[in-house]
Amino acid sequence: MNDALIYSEARNKAISHIGISVSSSGRIRDYLLKLGYDGNTVEDVICQLTADGYVDDRRVAGKIIRQRTGNKSEGRLKLLARLEDAGIPADIAYSVLDEEAINDEETIMEVIRDRFPSSSFSDDPSEVKLELAKAIRYLESRGYSSSLALASFRKLIHDVE
Repeated sequence: MNDALIYSEARNKAISHIGISVSSSGRIRDYLLKLGYDGNTVEDVICQLTADGYVDDRRVAGKIIRQRTGNKSEGRLKLLARLEDAGIPADIAYSVLDEEAINDEETIMEVIRDRFPSSSFSDDPSEVKLELAKAIRYLESRGYSSSLALASFRKLIHDVE
């Protein structure tokens, strides 16, 4: 089979795989390499699909970030890992995070306000410690540091007083 036919077949398979949505370059690269196409063909196909609008790493990254707002917010490191898993190159991931002004100090406050209203904590001081520890573990699972979580709760308490 000649190079033009291989390229055309790979391009058609990629477009069929993408469907009506937009995909990341990493996902299409992985898909085509898994099908056995050589690296040069894969890169040529990705370049053309990017020009045609089928592959758009910035758009995919922005969509993922916008889905992680409010009580679903995550820290920058967790978002970077999520973007990497979605096949977004690191330079584009960092750029989109900066453009979207993702700031852990702000997003953690969104999570705390949505997930942990003041009414969710007990009046008993011994219970509050346990509830706070549980809340901090939850925030750590979202990619926030424990020190930032504790500082954010302190800031929220001082704002309320």
